[in-house]
Amino acid sequence: MVAHRKNVPTRQAYVPTGWSIVLTVMLCIGGAGWLGLLLVGDSDPSGSPAATTPSISMSPDPTKSTPRPTKKSTTPRPTRTTPSPAETTSPAVRRDSLVTVLNNSGVVGAARAFSAKVAEAGWPVGGIGNWTGSIPANTVYYPPGLQEQAELLGRDVGIGRILPSVAPMRTDRLTIILSGPQ
Repeated sequence: MVAHRKNVPTRQAYVPTGWSIVLTVMLCIGGAGWLGLLLVGDSDPSGSPAATTPSISMSPDPTKSTPRPTKKSTTPRPTRTTPSPAETTSPAVRRDSLVTVLNNSGVVGAARAFSAKVAEAGWPVGGIGNWTGSIPANTVYYPPGLQEQAELLGRDVGIGRILPSVAPMRTDRLTIILSGPQ
């Protein structure tokens, strides 16, 4: 018998079927989308952005009360020598825009810790996460129509850099990106 003509099984390359290629691509796209939502800190599980429009409501000031008649006392009252604090006539500013706090500082947990400061200032925190890229200083980003709210938020938390939002930031909330010490 001739040994060189013997049929020896050869190794063949695996060729994936069409459905397995499509399934793999779909899984990669879904995973990338899910990872993108995690990075941006989306806290709205429904995925539908709810547009928040600042509104002004007029309500009676609870610190001012209507004068009521009282009984006159016969003893004289001493006069006040300390000046009373000046009353402010500006209306109370509402802090109702959602705020997302993103960490770009490299310090683990910085966004979570700073979000507590945001909440203490009276702002609703809508998400916490990380931001990739290069941001030179702590910044408050605002979508169209929320610039005044962004400036107020900056004053409340001590951030002076206020800029218009950029993609892929959400357009229904303010975004704080931390890049250094707080």
